[in-house]
Amino acid sequence: MIIFGLFGKTGCGKTEVLKELKKYHPVIDIEECANTRGSVLGDLYHLKQNDQETFNKNIKNMEKEALKRNYCIVEYEGRKIGGTNKLTIPEPYSDVHKYDYKIIIECPYSQQIERLLNYYIPKNEKEKNILISKFEMLRKVFKRMDKIKSIDEIINHIKNDNYYSAALLIEGKLYREHYIRSAYKSMPDLIIYNDNLKETVNFIDNYINKKLSERGYFG
Repeated sequence: MIIFGLFGKTGCGKTEVLKELKKYHPVIDIEECANTRGSVLGDLYHLKQNDQETFNKNIKNMEKEALKRNYCIVEYEGRKIGGTNKLTIPEPYSDVHKYDYKIIIECPYSQQIERLLNYYIPKNEKEKNILISKFEMLRKVFKRMDKIKSIDEIINHIKNDNYYSAALLIEGKLYREHYIRSAYKSMPDLIIYNDNLKETVNFIDNYINKKLSERGYFG
């Protein structure tokens, strides 16, 4: 089965792109199977993360549909996904070297920050306390003093309702470094600048159809 992988920073619209591509192509939606987003903040607020057994079952169900057409699209998440309790992502979806085509999605910085705000801004005091507790938990994981300092700054911004400043730090001090380590492990086949969702989806759709045609796949 041919695997097309979507890569990119948190907030660059990969999930939105994947949702649209589902209308035309088979998708293994790792986040949907897990019922969580990809990061330590993935199970915030209304989401109740699935257990490993349910996660595996959901992936198998999506995989059955993809195998009928001999290809799929996957948003690359690495080897683990989830918040407090990590779920193990099965191969081949956890191994970047098993992806036949790697598509990196980039976007304007302002749009990335706006998406992060939409993802994480709490709607009430209860959600605010949940958000703070996530960063307090994350603080215990880090050993480097610069990371611990950044977490303390993020927590302070959240306590004072400075969510834009918190989002800038989350992107700059946490997500960006992780992205640089993981996204370019191997040479991307396509890099696309996502400043218009419809145009991005159309471009990727055409790219996938072209590659499938070159390899004799006709859906």
